[in-house]
Amino acid sequence: MIFNASNAPLNTLHLNLPNLGLTIVGWFQDVVIGIITKTVVNGRCVETVLEITTKGVKQPFTAEQLAILPEGERSWKWYMLHCQASLALNTDDVITIRGTRYRVMSRLGYDEYGFLQYELVDDYTTTIPPTP
Repeated sequence: MIFNASNAPLNTLHLNLPNLGLTIVGWFQDVVIGIITKTVVNGRCVETVLEITTKGVKQPFTAEQLAILPEGERSWKWYMLHCQASLALNTDDVITIRGTRYRVMSRLGYDEYGFLQYELVDDYTTTIPPTP
């Protein structure tokens, strides 16, 4: 029998989509992500790192993905992080993976498939000279 999509509500049409979560989870590896939070203590900014162990995979942007970025941002190092849906990051969070700092630029939710995709960019670090 042929299924006519006009007879079904939009929220039920996803039942016929393939479950990509089963495929991408096969690529996942253990990864330790450090979530950096900043607080002010005695007038100074103090960073604390909360390490979370999850499963995921990080990959660089393709040339096509970089080409559509604004001109000044194309030379930055951009990555995609696919990970378990349990990792809750927000846009503009700063994280570390294997000692490298990244800034979360966007979050794409594929919760129905059991994973999330974050767009990351290498985060800059500044050195503040000590006050005398």
